[in-house]
Amino acid sequence: MPLKQVAIIDGFRTPFARMFSDFKEMTAIDLAKVCLTELVNRTEIDPVEIDEIAMGVSIPKPTTTNIARIAALGIGLPKTINAYHMQLACATSLLTTAHVAMSIATGNADVGIAGGAESMSDVPVSTTEPFRRIILEAQTKRTPEEQMLTLGQVKLADMIPPPMPLAEAYTGLTMGEHTELMVKEWGITREEQDDYAARTHELAGKAIADGRIPAEVSPVTPPPDYHVAETDNLVRPKPNREKIGSLSPVFDKEFGSITAANSSPLTDGAAAVLLMAEDKAKALGYQPKAFIKSFGFSGLDLDIGMLFGPAFSTPKALKMAGLKLSDIDLVEMHEAFAGQVLCNLKAFNSKSWLAENVGLKEPIGEVNMDRFNMMGGSVSIGHPFGATGARLVTTCANQLPRVDGTLGLITACAANGTGGAIVLERAN
Repeated sequence: MPLKQVAIIDGFRTPFARMFSDFKEMTAIDLAKVCLTELVNRTEIDPVEIDEIAMGVSIPKPTTTNIARIAALGIGLPKTINAYHMQLACATSLLTTAHVAMSIATGNADVGIAGGAESMSDVPVSTTEPFRRIILEAQTKRTPEEQMLTLGQVKLADMIPPPMPLAEAYTGLTMGEHTELMVKEWGITREEQDDYAARTHELAGKAIADGRIPAEVSPVTPPPDYHVAETDNLVRPKPNREKIGSLSPVFDKEFGSITAANSSPLTDGAAAVLLMAEDKAKALGYQPKAFIKSFGFSGLDLDIGMLFGPAFSTPKALKMAGLKLSDIDLVEMHEAFAGQVLCNLKAFNSKSWLAENVGLKEPIGEVNMDRFNMMGGSVSIGHPFGATGARLVTTCANQLPRVDGTLGLITACAANGTGGAIVLERAN
């Protein structure tokens, strides 16, 4: 059976907000419900037509283990929709997009929604191990008196919360610490990283001012005061380069170069895209924005560099599409850190490194920076882990006709030494 063409009809997202700001009273489910509602309303898709919804949260609570299903039921979508959770850290909604696309391509679905959400304001709280054990023991007691006696074993030191668990389970290092190792090895300077950070803020500021970003964003009225949050609150349209350069390193305080300014911030938000079989889109009267031409996902040796996911996944997606990087008109790469982006761009053009580590005979190629992250990226816009992939897909599909391009590449690194890439083809 031949595979069906998978069309991107449209995509929307919430504004991306700094942790503990606009959306501090909202859960990831709340944000996903807002995003799904907006996508259904704006596209005017009959909910009965939706076969499948895949969404993910990178750091779920027990109540968000199937955010797609809970959010779909919460906004009144048909109970018969196959809605499920997937997770691949920062590439989560690239994975959900690819998975729904495969369901459509193979005829298992005609219409699907892919996306993700994250509320860093509402992640599970870690406790010390002694406190955790005492709480668990107290939960087994039958009476309040027995529970209080058990809780009386708690010492003050046991109640001091440990730092947010952002370290990699396999290595014990955070993504920032891994990026420090990468930029040192690849000779990426602090100045280069700060220049890149200023660039991404300037581009995002322009995209907000000219309406490109607002066209993709659905306003939210979050509690408790229900003010209107209508744009990303992290973007600095006129970044102060001197101030960026004055910040102290975060992960290697003595010799490091990665700061809060050249890193993506902890962010709340949600994003989703509507996908459809080409023949179904025609039958329902929709004009696709783009088609999913290929995708590729990869793991890598963590000793090479934790955040080299784009350098490993991009060749897979390009090979599947029968393309070279020189065929690509537009590139959207997730910006975990400015240093991570610069290392990957350098690796794309390193014949020896790619031959040794990725098994390629030729370089991926040099990226045209005039067509790279043209509307800013995660460093400036923000990075809700589960939502960034769907943001990238939406932006790439919208931006291709603006630059009179045909092919777009989306790629992202992800935790645990993984990454993903998707190639889009503009719909004419």
